[in-house]
Amino acid sequence: MVSSPEEATDTVWDVIVVGGGPAGSATAITLAKFGQRVLLVDEQGGAKFKLGESLPPVCVGLVKHFLGDIDAPEAGLCGVFHTAGNVSVWATDQAQTTDFFFTQTGFGLCVDRVAFDEALRQKAVAEGVTLLTGARFESCSRLVDSTSNWQVQFSYGMPVHQARYLVDCTGRRSSVAKALGITALETDDKLFAYAQWFATSAQDDDCYTRIEAGPHGWWYTNRLPGGQDDTTRRLVVFHTDKDLSLARLAASAEGFQQILGDSAHIGPLLADHAYRPLGTIRGAAANSQRLASFCGDAWMAVGDAAQAYDPLSSQGIDKALRSGSHAGHLIHYALSDNSVNDRALGRDNHYIGQYVLQQQQLWDKYVSQRDFYYQTQPRWTDQPFWQRRSSLP
Repeated sequence: MVSSPEEATDTVWDVIVVGGGPAGSATAITLAKFGQRVLLVDEQGGAKFKLGESLPPVCVGLVKHFLGDIDAPEAGLCGVFHTAGNVSVWATDQAQTTDFFFTQTGFGLCVDRVAFDEALRQKAVAEGVTLLTGARFESCSRLVDSTSNWQVQFSYGMPVHQARYLVDCTGRRSSVAKALGITALETDDKLFAYAQWFATSAQDDDCYTRIEAGPHGWWYTNRLPGGQDDTTRRLVVFHTDKDLSLARLAASAEGFQQILGDSAHIGPLLADHAYRPLGTIRGAAANSQRLASFCGDAWMAVGDAAQAYDPLSSQGIDKALRSGSHAGHLIHYALSDNSVNDRALGRDNHYIGQYVLQQQQLWDKYVSQRDFYYQTQPRWTDQPFWQRRSSLP
């Protein structure tokens, strides 16, 4: 059920999950299915814009696990749409196509994040999670001589909540971890994403995710069917380092169009289908980052709050759902272990320790793959964006 703050005042939660994105919802759903009392707190309460993402066929089963039949007539309400494959212009100026037809599912997914995130939150509510929206995390403190470990304050004026375990799913901000004094590890990666929606009334049947490298960064685009007034929408994102001079240009509508005009494939694709810009340029951090510690005494960071990936990996949502599922299982096991009291829920706990080990292994693997893929692009080694990535260890 959806509960107002007043209705939940006297509840001592097993777990409070801070952050209502895919990682938070996946964690909450998993815990609720085990019978844990979960409060899921979503600060935004209905965001109007979030960058989407493409998922390969291997991720389809995971999305179905949480949302059910995504091929049902109402599947579009969940914000997931089929993609036919990837078209990449990377190592050379020739397009390389990866077709999903011969995979086990036969398709990948493109995600409309606003609809997708809301579908996951409603799934959590259906599983028995209490959803608190429009509440901003303010602070948390450990309790002594209490049946719970945490006292958590959300937006001032709201009741204080208590919980045995606290989960940080606040994305790149890592709000809970930072409140506990945990910082993100330093990185020289300054990648930033500049996004522009486009719309057209012309027919566009392209079902491929498209990536194109350029002298100063790289492009991503995907089509989402079904806009307003029978229009088709397409998201176009330019990725470059925020400290480069071109980044300032990309932040304006005129500058974005100018840079897009120099692209060899995506610019002409938009022109061929008479796309026009829709709305303003949106920006979002896209650099790689991770926390110095993934968890501590009775708290854990999950999804981007623990470690955030370069969008080139196409692992953001997949990582969020998988880490949420894994975290939910291990937190449940730790809380249900009668041989362990609630004061022994740190990284030395057997189950929590498994999560820490997995997160470290995932980070090491990701960094290796990211560096390898960037270094396979040899065409602009004299440009700062690519020089930085060619010198990665």
